[in-house]
Formats: sequence, C-alpha cells, structure tokens
Amino acid sequence: QDRERPADEVVDRALRGGSASVRMRLTALKRQDDAHGDDIWACKWVEDKTQTTGAPASGGGGGGLRMLTGSCDETFNLWGYTDENGLTQELTSTGQDLGVVSMDVSPTGEFGATSSLDCVIRLVRIKTKEVEQIATIELPAPETWQVAYHPDPSREILGVAAGCVGGLRLYKSGVLDDGLKREICHIGPKPTTQASAMTTPPFALGCAFDPTGTKCAVSHSDGHIALYDVESQKHVLTFAGHSKPVRGLSFTADGTFLISACDDKTCNLYDTSSKNPIGSLNGHDSSVLCVERSGADGFCVTGSSDGGMKVWDLRNRSCVQTLSEHKEAVWSLALHEGAGRLASVSDDRSVCVYAVLQQ
Repeated sequence: QDRERPADEVVDRALRGGSASVRMRLTALKRQDDAHGDDIWACKWVEDKTQTTGAPASGGGGGGLRMLTGSCDETFNLWGYTDENGLTQELTSTGQDLGVVSMDVSPTGEFGATSSLDCVIRLVRIKTKEVEQIATIELPAPETWQVAYHPDPSREILGVAAGCVGGLRLYKSGVLDDGLKREICHIGPKPTTQASAMTTPPFALGCAFDPTGTKCAVSHSDGHIALYDVESQKHVLTFAGHSKPVRGLSFTADGTFLISACDDKTCNLYDTSSKNPIGSLNGHDSSVLCVERSGADGFCVTGSSDGGMKVWDLRNRSCVQTLSEHKEAVWSLALHEGAGRLASVSDDRSVCVYAVLQQ
C-alpha cells in the first residue's frame, strides 16, 4: 500500500519520530591540513557503540575521541581528537601497499579492517596508541573495495564489496585458530538487465549493513544496487534508478530507507521493500562520492568530487546546508553519533571535523 502513496507521505510517515520543525546543521570545528602525504580516501571514528554514555548528536561532546584515516600514501593513521586541540596523531601504520580505499571499525571499537589497492584486506586490533595486525586476507585480483562490519559485535562478520567479481563477500572477522577458513560466502551481483548479466560482472564498490545486520546492500559500477539477506546468504532485491557507478551507501537509522551516492550527481532514496527509488536528492554539480546518515532521523550528509558537501532533509528531499571546507574531492564521511561529531576527508589531504547541531 505504501508504494501507492506519494513519496513525501511515505517518507514523512516513516520518519515521523522526528519533529518537522527540527533542522540539522554542521558547524566546522577543526581542520588538519597535510594529515597524510597523499589523497585521503577513508575515515572512521573509533567508537564503542555498545555503550550508551556520551552526549546525543546535538553538538555536545567532542572530548577524548579517536579516529582512523586511510590514504593513497600507503598508510593509515590513528588520531586523538578534542574540540580544544583538534587532531593529534598517535601512530602511523605503513605497508598498505598502493593505498587504502576503505576502512571500518567494529562496533566495540576493538577491531578495524582496511581494504587496499594491493588486493589485501587487513584486520587489526586497535589498542591505546597501538595497532596490532591479526590477519590478512590476500586476494588474487582486485576483489575488494568497501568494507563494513556487521553491527552485532557477537557475530564477528565483515562484509566486503567484492570488486571485480561483483556482489558481496562475507568473512569471519575475529581472531581464529590456525587453519580455520575466514571466508563465509560470496554472493554474486544481480544486474538489472540481461545484457549486463552476460558480460563481465560490474565492479562492486559500496557496502553497507542495515542497522539490524539482517540485510546488506552492495552497489556496483553499472548503477545497480543489490540487497542480500545475511542469514540465508541469498539475493533479495535489486534497486534500479542509476546507470553510473554508485560509490556510497547508507541506511537510515531505522533501516527503512537506503540512500545511494552516484557519479550521476544524484542520490536516490529507496524504500528497502521496493526496487524503484521513491525520491532523489538533486543539487550537486559533480559526482557524489559518499553519503552518511546523521544521528537525527530524517537527515543525511553527502560529499562530492568538487569538494562540496551538503546536508539534506530526507522528508522533503531538500538541501538545507552547503559546505565548502575542502578544495578537492570528498571521499569519505564518518559520524560519531554519541559525541555529535562528523569527519570528512579529501584529496586535498585534509581532515575536517564538524559539530552536528539540531536547531
């Protein structure tokens, strides 16, 4: 029945938990120039999401935080952050040959994963001012791109956009005894046309679990987005609406909607039960490279190849703020929901941190 309702009504009903009068804004707090020696493609806060302490996402808690950043300079850095002092580098981890394209941190904040251009996934344990490598997953070809941890820490599962073979790979992400196999499965892509299915598989780029961890979405270079059931390890749905590479994905806080970031300069909003978009976010002047939902229901943030960032109200698909803190492409955004801080990284080698404000 929802599919027959106007898109505005569907979204508004689903996001009715938030007040229509509330508006989200970002305020730039700190900038770290030359954070790496080359383009920065990935960032993640090291956040213990199993704890309930900390301020809500209203701009009230920027003390004692930690962040990972990954770069084409073949390193990732661990940073400390406070609103007073900004970013302080705690360590640099080398050996990420050819550069880091993606990284994620486990829900407990204890483990991290990096995906690099040398076709290797590296699993690490994050300690106080130390990172210990616990395993590597070496692939014969570029069969890895974006990585994402399952939101339930007890599952110890890492989802991987499977690069040149398309689709989703699932791996065991914890510390394993010698000889135990890490790969759980590979579920292939599901292009929307027969012609696409008969050619070389589209390159898998983006990967995101829904908040419950029961579903995982993977985006591809031909524009299609595949939704997979994690338990049954089967394809559920193929989302249509793009014809160019979709590089980023983010589910809304309740998992009702999926937001895409595409080279066609738009973001689509999908009801996760329907293959067609119920709305689009239009306003970027160049490719949209990343998207991050906000801590407030009904908003998201996007970054583009021209260095611009936008804050969107999903309830009416309108841009409520445009930011120009970066001079070059913004490749990654990371929200620290408990502290109400957002980070962005860019080809200009800088890291910016913002307060997430509700007005």
